[in-house]
Amino acid sequence: MSAPNTQSASAEGLDLVFWNPSGYRWNGPGDWNQWRYIPDGLGGEIGIRFGVSAGFGTFDWNLGGVPPRGSVNDGTGASSFGKNEQTGMASKSVNAIRMQANKQFTGARNNFTVELDFSRYKGSRVGGKDGVAGANTLVGVSDIYAGLTYAKTTVTITGTLEGGGAASPAGWKLYNGGVAPNTSGGNQPSAQLSLVNGVLQGTNRPAPGGQANSIDTVMGLVRLDAAGCKTLRLSYDLYPMPGSWGPRVDNSGLYVASAFPRKPAEPPKPVEPPKAQEPPKAAEPPAKPATPTVVIKDPGKPGTTTSYTYTVKNPDGSIAGKGCFTYETPADGGPPKLVAFYYHDKVVGTINQSNVQTFYFDGEGDDKRFTFVTGTPAKGICSLTADTTLPAQLTGIGGEGPQSYLGKTIDFPKVATGTTVAEESTSVPQVDLVVVIDSSVSMKDEADALNQAVAAAIEAAKTKCPSDLRVTYLGIEGTFKNTRFETTVRNYLTDVAKADEAALRGRKKGTVSGGGAQEDGARAIEDVITHYDWRPSAKRAVFFLGDEAFEGGGNVDKDDIAEANRAIDAAKKNDVRVHTYLGTSGAKEKQRKALEDEFARVATETGGKAFTSKDALNGFQALLEKVICGSKSSTATTTEFCCCQEYVESEG
Repeated sequence: MSAPNTQSASAEGLDLVFWNPSGYRWNGPGDWNQWRYIPDGLGGEIGIRFGVSAGFGTFDWNLGGVPPRGSVNDGTGASSFGKNEQTGMASKSVNAIRMQANKQFTGARNNFTVELDFSRYKGSRVGGKDGVAGANTLVGVSDIYAGLTYAKTTVTITGTLEGGGAASPAGWKLYNGGVAPNTSGGNQPSAQLSLVNGVLQGTNRPAPGGQANSIDTVMGLVRLDAAGCKTLRLSYDLYPMPGSWGPRVDNSGLYVASAFPRKPAEPPKPVEPPKAQEPPKAAEPPAKPATPTVVIKDPGKPGTTTSYTYTVKNPDGSIAGKGCFTYETPADGGPPKLVAFYYHDKVVGTINQSNVQTFYFDGEGDDKRFTFVTGTPAKGICSLTADTTLPAQLTGIGGEGPQSYLGKTIDFPKVATGTTVAEESTSVPQVDLVVVIDSSVSMKDEADALNQAVAAAIEAAKTKCPSDLRVTYLGIEGTFKNTRFETTVRNYLTDVAKADEAALRGRKKGTVSGGGAQEDGARAIEDVITHYDWRPSAKRAVFFLGDEAFEGGGNVDKDDIAEANRAIDAAKKNDVRVHTYLGTSGAKEKQRKALEDEFARVATETGGKAFTSKDALNGFQALLEKVICGSKSSTATTTEFCCCQEYVESEG
């Protein structure tokens, strides 16, 4: 057995580039054992997939956990990175894929695996081979239980070499970070990690500044060796400590970084003795600057000032730079005079009127044209040339100019307009949300899970966007015990909203064969829209949960479509958005597709969103945030165009 490897960083400095998981999101159960590839920060990609070890049941993130997602400039990683044994390392952004294990132990412990594929990795950028994670590749973890109080997490790392053999962790190095900020409840993640025989786990050794009785670990980075790995496999096992079987959260971060060894600073050159000074030459008179050639064709009113703005675009259409110019038409006649010129991009910086050598502008007529030639303050580029009548519209002359400006185009100038600023109201918005569920037997197994997911999403959305939110949970001609669906649509509308029962279109339970009345989704939506006691100024939304067609269940037919159309019309007339969720069902593929299309149509045509059982209802939180945050009132004010310099140098 090898000894614990907790070597400190060597004297060499490392500049780290972390992978870029900003676009990574867990899409649902379909992501299990599926490779997803994210940028490695070097021009290549790193594959990642999640699985469950043999002998364990299906891991369900919805049991109180949070599925994996990208975390750019990750909080814990950024705060502990570069401290303690990571001294000498630097990075612009510490990025992670962060995940949260279930809040309950499943089969005595939680278990999941993370596999990394380096076949597309640009290892050559850091002195190694492409397709191999080598001596300048680091993998890190953070926020795992140290095993002193509540639970213990072990991460077993294995891998395959380039030739297919098993990787050995004997030559790997572990660098521990410093203490992270306090977590809620006063707990301070402070335990350092140990690496023994390829197993990462927390220790009873606190990070400097941390508490002695640590709970969570801080960020640790494992540096691989020159043997290199084609793949890595991290197996996470979360055990409860004896006598501590209550719900626990294991909120883990996974990091991958590439290291550029920093070159040591060169010793200072010896100071040369001062040379004998020559007597100063007689000062020559400064050269008179050449008068720029300016032609502006504009039959504007005498005594007026006009500004135009324009943009320069990259070959892919993104904005590369912005420009602006202003001219005055003299009150006593004569040609317009250029009084301001500014252009700015990241290559040359800011160019102003003093750099203008020639300028021509004709915004109308047969010779509609905008051209200019300017000097630039940028090193290696002596001038810029623009001409909207040429295919190569913007050119940098000299040094790296032609390369830097290859393929760039310039839009024809537009008259400058004022700035519109929206001021958000500080008042708390009112939002009425009615959650309606098909109460047939087929929905019973989903009712509790849906109930918990929707409730959690609502609470999270309320926290992010404070609002006067009123939520009502209703079942169609039935209820589900031990859930929030304790009242039927009919009872609420007649008893609370004081609706005339004869005006309701929903059919009573027992009047339709099977569970038909309990599956009258469209009728229930229409009744809620028409008769619910909406608050006058509240934003209105209905969230319908079901697993069969809108009219009495079953498959989609003309009656279902007709009833759905009635619900859509009612929603539009009463300004109500309808969101839908299609649960699991025994429908065949063709019928299932028809159900998905119809549920999506009702949502889309009313301005809502559609979910299916393939989607995590965590997405409902983002939907609620849009409903709540989007309901805030705002006022817009417009100010006159200020000046060219402010426009050009402002961001956006």
